[in-house]
Amino acid sequence: MVVKRIGMKNIPEKVDKLFESEEKEFLVMTINGTYGSQLNGQDYYDKSINILGYIEVESGRTSDIKSRLDWCVKDYTLDDNFEKTGIIYRIKGRLSKTCDNIYVTEIVSDNEKNDFLENLLTEYKKEVSVNSEIFGKLILDKELNWYKTESDIEWCGGIAGFSISYEEDNINEILPVAEDFYRNRHEWDRKAREYASKCLTELANDWQYQEAEDENEVIEITEKEFAERLEINDISFYLDGNFDIYYADDDMFWGHTVIVSGNIKAGFNEAYF
Repeated sequence: MVVKRIGMKNIPEKVDKLFESEEKEFLVMTINGTYGSQLNGQDYYDKSINILGYIEVESGRTSDIKSRLDWCVKDYTLDDNFEKTGIIYRIKGRLSKTCDNIYVTEIVSDNEKNDFLENLLTEYKKEVSVNSEIFGKLILDKELNWYKTESDIEWCGGIAGFSISYEEDNINEILPVAEDFYRNRHEWDRKAREYASKCLTELANDWQYQEAEDENEVIEITEKEFAERLEINDISFYLDGNFDIYYADDDMFWGHTVIVSGNIKAGFNEAYF
């Protein structure tokens, strides 16, 4: 049995108003470990962990909707006891007013048993995949919500990972679009390199001067050289036809990744590192 308060004693007002006022007891199945962030101007951190579902203890009401536990802390490094995946916790918390998220205030126990929640974990662990004539087998990464190729693909003389964003059951709609994008990869790759070189070559030369001990020894990079030095790493494809192409920078930005973003209909719109 574990009894531990979680998060700040005084919940920030803008967070507090998102949740019901009544605190209840829940059984929850956690996955993936904790994560968090701090927005500009905040003097606290928002932390969360995903859950596969929950049971409201008093009423017995169940939810099989993947959601999350939320809480706020002053110190991001505070031990929150939610680093385990596939654990059933008994917690106290407040339901969101708009979804199935729960603001957790207390861990009551971290060693519960429940058939309903354990069955959710069993289903979660089952492989979900689709097959493509172009990409072969794509497996759903349920932690990140991406379909990923089982192995890297050939991309214009290089090797790259290829991922497709997942939301609901739309993979069969976006997969043919992604396959067509890949069929035209030589044209997309050429244009991506040209676009990146026009956007970033001047900045890359600035970095060369910053690194050089003697500016007279710097040999400036041309746009053509910039484009040629990029080395493919990964491609991410999104449901609305947007995509990101990731390139290794050949140390032009001291080892950063160059990302070229665009849309299959509108073309390229951003290049950055």
